[in-house]
Amino acid sequence: MSSVEAGLRDLIRALVREELAALHGDAAHHDLVQARPLSSTSPDGQPPLDKAIYTAEEVARLLGCSPKAVYARASRGQLPGVFRVGRSLRFRGRELLPFILEGRVPSPRRSR
Repeated sequence: MSSVEAGLRDLIRALVREELAALHGDAAHHDLVQARPLSSTSPDGQPPLDKAIYTAEEVARLLGCSPKAVYARASRGQLPGVFRVGRSLRFRGRELLPFILEGRVPSPRRSR
């Protein structure tokens, strides 16, 4: 398992714990979550895995493709958590990261 996959899995687990804590009103757990430091860009140039919102360029680095391919996949409805800010795309990390972790990123080829 690559370090990116391990990081995504850990992030998803942390997000689930945060959601459960919010649903059950666990204030102590919420304080611990808020106190953890935000990660910065990793040494290999990957964007941090604990962001709420990702840009198209960051998603392209996570997927290993070009930003143009990310825009094309988003326009075809192949990527979850997409919303627009003006003319640019943003992606909700809570929806996108599990999608990537499960390996459901479709091939850029069109079906014939």
